[in-house]
Amino acid sequence: MSSGTLYALVSTAAWFCSSVLISVYNKWMFGDGLNFAFPLFVTAYHQACLFLFSFIVLLAWPKLRRAPKLAQSGVFQQLAIPLFVFVGQMLPCALASAGDIGLGNASLRFIPLSLFTMVKTSSLIFVLIFGLYFRLEKFRWRLVVIVIIMCVSVTMMTMEPVAGDDVPVNRDHSFGLFLLLFASAILGLRWCFTQILLKKSEFSTNSILTIFYLAPVMAAFLFLFALALEGWSNFMLLPVWEEQGLMWTWALMTVPAVLAFMLTVAEFQLLTHIQLLTLSIAGIAKEFITIATSAAIFGDKLSVVNGVGLTITIINIMYYNYFRYTENDRTVKYTPVSQDDTLGKDIELDDQ
Repeated sequence: MSSGTLYALVSTAAWFCSSVLISVYNKWMFGDGLNFAFPLFVTAYHQACLFLFSFIVLLAWPKLRRAPKLAQSGVFQQLAIPLFVFVGQMLPCALASAGDIGLGNASLRFIPLSLFTMVKTSSLIFVLIFGLYFRLEKFRWRLVVIVIIMCVSVTMMTMEPVAGDDVPVNRDHSFGLFLLLFASAILGLRWCFTQILLKKSEFSTNSILTIFYLAPVMAAFLFLFALALEGWSNFMLLPVWEEQGLMWTWALMTVPAVLAFMLTVAEFQLLTHIQLLTLSIAGIAKEFITIATSAAIFGDKLSVVNGVGLTITIINIMYYNYFRYTENDRTVKYTPVSQDDTLGKDIELDDQ
């Protein structure tokens, strides 16, 4: 086994583990497990932690900083960003990211983790729609069919149980599903903004730099939303502060921030070592693992209709990847992760 293959396998394992652990941990934290029902405040804190973690990494590894021509300058000069670049490039991506993460975490208060995982796969619909709008994707009728089938299957996935089903009805499901579908739509917009950012900005040559510039903005906006929607006094009067103690509660809030940082770094490493097609298929496997983990830990149950909808969705995603694989005669479009890469360059898939 080559060192590159081994490195990709290690990155994939880190990506799988961190993603599944974050989903399970957030469900426990925001749900009945810890009953820490303030996801916006917690997510704002996580983003502040990501900013701190990325800054520490940039201090420790100067090569990750931007602008080699400023190598003799101080760290703050190397990391400084013009206001027009910040407003025009970083701010839209940060706002979309904040909306996606905040609304997604908020939805976990109302729906099971298995349903959360299934509905999140619908983000592909919005990725295609916004990709067409921003001309990151070419219009093809086959893509339209894929999107229509995806809409139908997601509707089946999100159907609430009716009387007589073995799955208990939760009256808050509708609100949770609305939050999650809105988050999935914002995720599609976030994906487009990120692609544009990676192609055009010298300030996003690696994931650490991107986190450094986006995380503080996301933390600020999530904190403002939390003040308006959740209330600072309600947050501080939570029983968990007395039940668990200040330091232990702080530690419980910090654990998923560490996992989120690991997840982001692992995704970047995968993008530099394996094809996007392979990563997407690996993501499908990750969804199954998350659903199985949720069922084992929380006892989540699916109706027959939910299961059929999930199956159709997964098959549709696999066909979408097959379509992307065949349309370019065994080539896939490679999204550059640094300015050194050629924009729009095609990379041949390995036959192995």
